Amino acid sequence: MEKRSIYSWKNNLLGNKSKLYNNDTQIGSLESNDWTLDANVSIRSDQYSFKNKGLFNPYTEIRNKQGELIGDIEYNNWTGGATISLIDKKYKWSTRNMWMSAWKIEDEQGQIVEVSPSVMGNSGTIESIENSELLLSICLYLQKRVAVMYSMVALIPVFAILLF
Repeated sequence: MEKRSIYSWKNNLLGNKSKLYNNDTQIGSLESNDWTLDANVSIRSDQYSFKNKGLFNPYTEIRNKQGELIGDIEYNNWTGGATISLIDKKYKWSTRNMWMSAWKIEDEQGQIVEVSPSVMGNSGTIESIENSELLLSICLYLQKRVAVMYSMVALIPVFAILLF
């Protein structure tokens, strides 16, 4: 049986900063810009930056602390999923249920990581088979990106009412 590590995250009040915990010990953080969907993630001694690119065909570049491109994330706007391409491996980010309230990352062999946000979306858990700071960083970033995108969609009716 595979050993699963369980992590948790909590967002600050504004939602632009998150802290990642393992057994109540902070091991990482995410700082994001909700308007550009860019973020910087630090987990233990590793640091990664996520830079959103493209308007009609969006993707995100993943760079290490030396600024080297180590992967990218290509989004499928119809399914809400994504393909994560790293130097040596590909993964799929997809929903675990029809409500899109829980997510998973899989490689060719199957499920590696499960992401379960709280009802309010300001905290949650990450269960991982692989002990990879990069995959944890990607989970934290994608969870944040999903929350921001849903918030933007939820505000469309408000903007429509204000404009008309």
